[in-house]
Amino acid sequence: MGTSSFCKSRFNQFDGQGEIISIYLLPDYMGKGFGKALLESALAELKKQGYKDVFLWVLEENLGARHFYEKEGFSATDDDLNDNIGGKDLREIRYIYGG
Repeated sequence: MGTSSFCKSRFNQFDGQGEIISIYLLPDYMGKGFGKALLESALAELKKQGYKDVFLWVLEENLGARHFYEKEGFSATDDDLNDNIGGKDLREIRYIYGG
């Protein structure tokens, strides 16, 4: 129904921080609390690993995901990342956890 992945930061400028790389759910399972459970589990594991600061990247256009993370205690930063996925230029915004 879903998956999440996380690790120590993959970016040198955010060394010493935990990073949530992805949380994905099949469409039939969205809006039923599974995403929140995956997020809480990832945050708990990163905390166990000693990471006080946690961040993630969200596609700027993905308003649903951005709203979800904001509701769960994340805040957008001024950091952005330009990417090209499937031939489309996309911008990602870094969110930090304030929980």
